[in-house]
Amino acid sequence: MLDRLFNPRAVAVIGASNNPLSIGHIVLKNLLEQGYTGPVYPVNPKSPEVLSLKAYKSVLEIPGEVDLVNISIKNTFVPMALEECGQKGVKYAIIHTAGFKETGVQGAALENQIVSIAQRYGLRLYGPNSQGVENSAEGVRLYANFTFTPFTPGNISILAQSGGVGEVLQLQLGKLGAGFHMYASYGNECDVSMNEILEHFGQDEGTRVILLHVETLRDPNSFLEVARRITRAKPILAVKSGRTKAGLKAVSSHTGALMERDITTDVIFKKAGIIRFDTQEEMLQSAIALSTQPVPRGNRVALITNTGGPAILAVDHAVLAGLEVTDLEPKTSSLLRERLYPEAAVRNPVDVLATATPEHYDVAIEALMKDPNVDSILISFITAQFVDLEGIAAKVAAWGRKAVKPLVCVLMTIAKWEHLVTAIRGGGVPVYEYPETGARALVNMTRYGRVKYRPESTYPELDPDRTAVERILAACPGGHLSQAEAFAVLRAYGIRAAETRRVGDAEQLKTAAAELRFPMVLKVDTPAAVHKTEAGGVVLGIGSEAELIRAFAEMEASFREHAAAFILQEQLGDAVETIVGVNNTEAVGPILMFGLGGVLVEAIKDVQFRLAPLSRQDAQEMIRSIKAHTILEGVRGAAGADIDSLIDILLRVSRLAVDFPRIVELDLNPVFSFPPGEGSRAVDVRVRLADDT
Repeated sequence: MLDRLFNPRAVAVIGASNNPLSIGHIVLKNLLEQGYTGPVYPVNPKSPEVLSLKAYKSVLEIPGEVDLVNISIKNTFVPMALEECGQKGVKYAIIHTAGFKETGVQGAALENQIVSIAQRYGLRLYGPNSQGVENSAEGVRLYANFTFTPFTPGNISILAQSGGVGEVLQLQLGKLGAGFHMYASYGNECDVSMNEILEHFGQDEGTRVILLHVETLRDPNSFLEVARRITRAKPILAVKSGRTKAGLKAVSSHTGALMERDITTDVIFKKAGIIRFDTQEEMLQSAIALSTQPVPRGNRVALITNTGGPAILAVDHAVLAGLEVTDLEPKTSSLLRERLYPEAAVRNPVDVLATATPEHYDVAIEALMKDPNVDSILISFITAQFVDLEGIAAKVAAWGRKAVKPLVCVLMTIAKWEHLVTAIRGGGVPVYEYPETGARALVNMTRYGRVKYRPESTYPELDPDRTAVERILAACPGGHLSQAEAFAVLRAYGIRAAETRRVGDAEQLKTAAAELRFPMVLKVDTPAAVHKTEAGGVVLGIGSEAELIRAFAEMEASFREHAAAFILQEQLGDAVETIVGVNNTEAVGPILMFGLGGVLVEAIKDVQFRLAPLSRQDAQEMIRSIKAHTILEGVRGAAGADIDSLIDILLRVSRLAVDFPRIVELDLNPVFSFPPGEGSRAVDVRVRLADDT
């Protein structure tokens, strides 16, 4: 796909210079010093020789074919250089030069000009304002980049929008004892896109893990499509700059108000199966483990230790993050009891004791590898001078080479024994200094395991009345639907709600009351009272006709200037209050929200977001992922909520949002969820439409 960009047969450097402080000099030097295997041609009209190589006045003078050109000259000279590249038949041009659309209107015009030139010749442009690319594969060793990081081969590829972030990732990867396979920092993305590079990395056999840094997603839907294909086969681990949205436009819904942070990226990453990180350090530590060890098929971890305290720290961290310290099979414990010291602990964690021999570690690792209750193994090991440390390291490394389950090691030692780290890593076992770090690596490996081994998404058949909703929306030019209209939309899509009647005057109130049962709830229905409770537009617990007449008269007087209508509902019994919402974003379309509901939803903020359309698995995961999930399951004798009916509501709201993109905001708050088998019902609904233009 982008083979001649990352594996060119010949490279030219336009702007090559003998000035050691110039970008052209550094690019040429990097190509030569890192052993690029093809011919390299400096282009400099003023110097006959650069870095002991013959220099050419123009790329047109180069005798052979050129696949890739690096350009580092003044921005206004770039168009002429590209004309010559096009005439030469160059396949790709990396433009390191800045001064294009990132600088304003004039720069954008210049960028449009170079794109037009390239398109005439079928020349692909990388950048401008870009760092470059690297490929450490044997037989290529391409360092078409002006940076300084060590060229350490490995199987982790890095794709970074920010060159600075990319270089930090590559540098720290080397410091942690790992290397990279391919590297790309792509700049302005005027032609070759991030999505194309990502797809290339996904198809590359030498790449086992992809590290991704993004600031913005130019084409999020294409990104989502590409990334979903890749994560089935290999992990994408990501960090993103700009996590807050200080400039979020004013919104009226609870759903919109709760989207203050960078939710759009979160939902895209979750839908794609990308594992997102808050820190580069944790991402790198996890990448190393995933690059060398099998992917866990479950969350059950077993530990081997030679001292209790650090292992307990690892256990605590693993359990808090969602792993299960599993019970070993009885025959596993029996085997360990026979083969380890009598004083050893043969449950989980397995404490082989400080005096354990290499054979004891060998027995313990083999037993856990064979135990069907174990999905991953963590060794917590403190060096002791009275045992065969080299022998223990050799046994761990040997198991790393043949592991069928992920094996990670926490090694706490002094400088004297640092060579043990190298020995264990030589077997492909990631080594960490702290128990918590090792535990987090396993947690993140398990997160990816859920992605890799996830079942195919299922989208249940629904039978909504789209025609009814089309009629309702066609009659509304924009803004908020009335409560009566909004509840009619819910009915059309099979979303259960409290029995509701629209009331315009005292006569209609009497008719509506005869159709419902006390106790009742009276609500104002006007766009002027978006948050009805705060505006005094809700009266609960109306127990008689006299109370209802009095409440209606008072509310009618309070909202007379707004020419308000009203709705009357049966008051439902006690239930768990949840919220279901939609915010239709310009970037990716409808985003669904679920969490605990009620008047305090914005204070509690226990919510989850997912990108529509929701699969059944998405809806289940949303519900399981809120912090208060145990409340829905039932605690302290409480029956909990009807989770199946909540899943049904989420799926129907998702379908509604996809079918009708004019719905820019929707809140069902609260949704009363009754005990299992008794269903869930929306009590209040708010729907805002885009203007019908």
